[in-house]
Amino acid sequence: MGLDVIEEKNLNDVITYALDYPTMVISEAKTWPITNMEDFATGLYVGHIGGVFFDGFLKRNKRFLDSEEYSDFHVIISKRSTEIKLKIQAHLHKK
Repeated sequence: MGLDVIEEKNLNDVITYALDYPTMVISEAKTWPITNMEDFATGLYVGHIGGVFFDGFLKRNKRFLDSEEYSDFHVIISKRSTEIKLKIQAHLHKK
């Protein structure tokens, strides 16, 4: 059945919140000695978004996501990946 409308909204709210406050993730990324900061920060962003969403989903539904819901999660993240990368790039290149 996949994510219902309410859970899709919850996921999009988590993504929007994370994008509104990029220093939560970017500041952590900058502490690691890595060669490609944008890719690393993107991975941290997606991990942060997933963690917040999965934790909220578990609390609200008293169960983990099923395979269809998990697939929907990836589709939504994929659709917003360009937006996430652009926000990271903009924040990393601020002076």
